Amino acid sequence: MQKIIASNTHPAVMKIASRSLFAVACVMGAASVLVAALAAHKGGDLNPAAVRSVQSAIQFHQIHALALLVVAWMAMGPRGAWPQLLSGLFFLGGLLMFSVNIELIHLAGVDWFRALTPYGGLAFVAGWLSLLGCCRTTD
Repeated sequence: MQKIIASNTHPAVMKIASRSLFAVACVMGAASVLVAALAAHKGGDLNPAAVRSVQSAIQFHQIHALALLVVAWMAMGPRGAWPQLLSGLFFLGGLLMFSVNIELIHLAGVDWFRALTPYGGLAFVAGWLSLLGCCRTTD
C-alpha cells in the first residue's frame, strides 16, 4: 500500500506544498516573536491566569513553528512524502486553532473561535503522531 501511495506522489505537488509550508513556518515563527513582544508590553494589563495562558500559547507557538519548519524541510528532500506534509498541516492547524486563538483571546479580545482551542491541541498531537508514517520505508 505504501508503494502505491509513494508512486502516485507527484514531485511538483510535493515541491510546491513543502515550499509553501516552509514559508508559512517562517511567518509563524516571526509572528511568535512579535506576539511575545506584544505580550511583554501588554502583560501588566492581564490577570495572572491570562498571563500564564498567553505564555503557554507563545511557547507552543514557537515550538510548533519550528516543528513545522523542520517537517517542511524534510518534505523538500529526496525522501519527502505525504506523512511530512500531513504532519505539517496538522501543526499548522494546531498553531491557528490553539496558539493563535489563545493569543487573540487574551491580547486582542477576539474570542470568536474559542471553541476551537481544544481541537488545536488535538491537531498538535495528530501532527506528532503522523510523523510515525515517516518511519515506514518504501523499500
